[in-house]
Amino acid sequence: MTQAQLQHSDIPAGVPMHDAGERFHPFEHEGMHQLLAEFRQDVPIFYSPLIDYWVVTRRADVISVLRDHERFSAVVATQPVVPWPPELLQYLVDQGFTNESVQVACDPPRHTRIRSHVQGFLNPKKLQSFEAEVRALVQSYVAAINGKDTVDLVDAITYELPALIAFLLLGVKDIDPRRIKSWTELRVKLMHGHPTREEQMAAADDLLDFWRFSCDLVEQRKVNPGDDYPSWLLASRGGDDTRLTENEIKSLTFALLLAAHETTSNASANVLLELLRRPEDWQALVEDPSLIPNTVEEGLRYVSSVVAWRRMAKEDFELAGVSLPKGTKLLLSLASASRDEGTYENGDNFDIRRKNARSHVAFGNGIHFCMGAPIARMQIRMMIEELTSAFPNMTLIPDEEIEIAGVLTFRGPTRLPVRLNG
Repeated sequence: MTQAQLQHSDIPAGVPMHDAGERFHPFEHEGMHQLLAEFRQDVPIFYSPLIDYWVVTRRADVISVLRDHERFSAVVATQPVVPWPPELLQYLVDQGFTNESVQVACDPPRHTRIRSHVQGFLNPKKLQSFEAEVRALVQSYVAAINGKDTVDLVDAITYELPALIAFLLLGVKDIDPRRIKSWTELRVKLMHGHPTREEQMAAADDLLDFWRFSCDLVEQRKVNPGDDYPSWLLASRGGDDTRLTENEIKSLTFALLLAAHETTSNASANVLLELLRRPEDWQALVEDPSLIPNTVEEGLRYVSSVVAWRRMAKEDFELAGVSLPKGTKLLLSLASASRDEGTYENGDNFDIRRKNARSHVAFGNGIHFCMGAPIARMQIRMMIEELTSAFPNMTLIPDEEIEIAGVLTFRGPTRLPVRLNG
């Protein structure tokens, strides 16, 4: 295909690829999985005019792109879907906003250099050392709702608990988690949503407050280092800009303040919702808690909170039988890949005993695989363990509407009303 074929108008009306592009609504959740199941069979790759991305639906193709950092760049991973107005960009620069793309949105050799320092702290052994503190936090939130009849689990637990666990990594103890949540939701909308120009401009000062909070945290650790993420990065830097710059450390801290909890909040609520929709599964976990770790994996596979990720071609390429040019932007549907019938028998069924559930792509694949995966898994597992133990008869409140909301990339329920004792 030539560059011109990236234009939606050049794909003939009536052909399956054109139809898929017209029917795909990248910001909506209702009916998403049903459409993706259909597209996997008939249109494994198609152009979405709403976002100017080619959508990739099959697991093998998604993984092949994620693993091929030589041909596919991550620079668009967090690029605003709706470009920021020049006035906003200039205002942010004038106010000292110097955030850089680090980790998820950069390529080797820079990515390799930065990740080599980050993984000294964000590694399974280190993250496992937080297990007792994570357990205590989960238990405290579960204890806080004990004795109540009905609660919204999102508001009561899954919304802010992961933010407090992110604070453990950062050595922060004296900030309202909802303040951070509001900042991260704003940043997610600016990067992955479709805000109006007015909404973009109105968000500038809050975005600056979020950035300054991250910078102040790093500055504090320079004076009073501790056993936390920014302190580790500063020590690993050793005053050498060729290893890490201070601005990169501030950007990494800024990134962790989003990545370390936003996806986990949605993921835990997603899994709990699916379990409560199936009382027999909830009861199975009550009776046999050893099923919980695999249930977490099946939840991440079936209703990943990260439904898509983005890449851009560094050269001409062919994928799913379609030839496309350098510069093509790809939306990799992780939600579709993790239900692909080629790997998962009855992939659109939720099965807590599924043998290959852990092979999902909820945490990505390749060199950008999520380093926070161990602590995310830990949190979701502990939430299910503590809730099934404390409330074995918990049920969804019937006839309550549950909206799955989100942006291009992330999805999760806005509320989860339950009756704690059935």
